[in-house]
Amino acid sequence: MYVMSLVSIVAVTPAQFRRRIDELIDIHLSAMDYPASYKDQRRTLWLSNIHHPDFRCHLALVHPDDARPDPSDPQQPCAGVCFSFRGSSDTWWNQQVTRGLHEAGHSRRQIESVLKDYAELSEIHVNPRVQQLGIGRGLLTVHMKSISQQHVMLSTPEVPGEANGAWRLYRSLGFQDVLRNFYFPADARPFAILSKAL
Repeated sequence: MYVMSLVSIVAVTPAQFRRRIDELIDIHLSAMDYPASYKDQRRTLWLSNIHHPDFRCHLALVHPDDARPDPSDPQQPCAGVCFSFRGSSDTWWNQQVTRGLHEAGHSRRQIESVLKDYAELSEIHVNPRVQQLGIGRGLLTVHMKSISQQHVMLSTPEVPGEANGAWRLYRSLGFQDVLRNFYFPADARPFAILSKAL
């Protein structure tokens, strides 16, 4: 018998996030084309993010159409992950963006305005095998509704002409430029910093 599958977007607790961490990191590494050697470092970083204020996470779970999505069920694989937390000056990402804004000539007051009351969308990834099916849009749309801050900010690799699925998604949802061609330490690729008012 052929069992039809559905993909549902579900909120998960920090404990559920922790139990699935290896599966989620694998999606991240695959989607970002990072080497497997990054896995331990990414696991440590992602687990530390649980402790940030306002940590929120949504997963795209694949489940039979006659079963409810259940993050605790290991038979329901994850197709995508999205999480965020309250932005703060004591996070590495904030400090790097502050540096970039300063180097771009922004005043302290301008930088404070840009980085006021925002959620850092730390990660959003969809398994490359199921990209271009609307899963990323569903994840991000549902996730943003759960955010209590006034803005959501993210970083994404630059691509020529903004010609990939991630860029098309962000632009279609109203994300605007904060910084372009910005370099994080230890990553040779240029990134864009984007923001959206909620």
